[in-house]
Amino acid sequence: MAKESRNQLTEKDVTKLGLRSIMYQTGFNFEKMQAGSFGWCMIPGLEKIYGKGNKEVAEAISTYGLDFINTEQHAASFLMGLVLSMEEGGNDRHLIRGLFGSLAGIGDAIFWFPLLPISGSIAASLSSQHLVLGPLFFFAFWVLMSLSSVLFVKAGYRLGSNAITMLTANAKALTRAAGILGVMVVGAMVPSYVSFAFPEELSLFGTVGVQSIFDSVMPNLLPALFVGLLYYIFKKKKVSIVVLILGIILFSILMALIGWM
Repeated sequence: MAKESRNQLTEKDVTKLGLRSIMYQTGFNFEKMQAGSFGWCMIPGLEKIYGKGNKEVAEAISTYGLDFINTEQHAASFLMGLVLSMEEGGNDRHLIRGLFGSLAGIGDAIFWFPLLPISGSIAASLSSQHLVLGPLFFFAFWVLMSLSSVLFVKAGYRLGSNAITMLTANAKALTRAAGILGVMVVGAMVPSYVSFAFPEELSLFGTVGVQSIFDSVMPNLLPALFVGLLYYIFKKKKVSIVVLILGIILFSILMALIGWM
């Protein structure tokens, strides 16, 4: 049911919601996922809009805090700002609820798939060099990512209902761009994290080194081919990660025993 238009939230109110949204994942459960946390984050804003004790607050919480919600944290923060903006404008809650599922994929594609493995790989690389900067970098990076939730809340609040059209039109493009970026960065890290090379003394017909043949075609060709093979086995043949790991261990032992690695 549509409600009269209201505009009562200040910049400070929206900032507080952004800081509150950092705790979004703490109320996770397997029945409603993050619904309880989402509703908890929204309470101060809804009370500011409708007033404490107003039945509209209870009705809104029954929608946003008791329904099933499973959305990535930053996308959820954006939705919190958007929801409050639309609540002020008296929009139908059924329209708002339809956005939760569509934004979940965008958040995952941007934050969990590219940024998490990339930041973890950089931290692992620094740590492997016995640099304390490795864990500090990972910690600082994700503290900043958490604080960025404030910006997402503000963006959602400012865009309001206009965000629906924008997101609907660009959702596929955003997801695809994030996926391409992640694949490019992770692919570029393959030579740094995958060691696959034949020993220098291993030669073809006693003259040409086997490893030099591959290097002449393209440096780090063997690690790239090995990762490509593992991806094919995992993606196309549906072999589990555990089986792949055990297979890599057995393969490495076998190659070492015959002197090819």
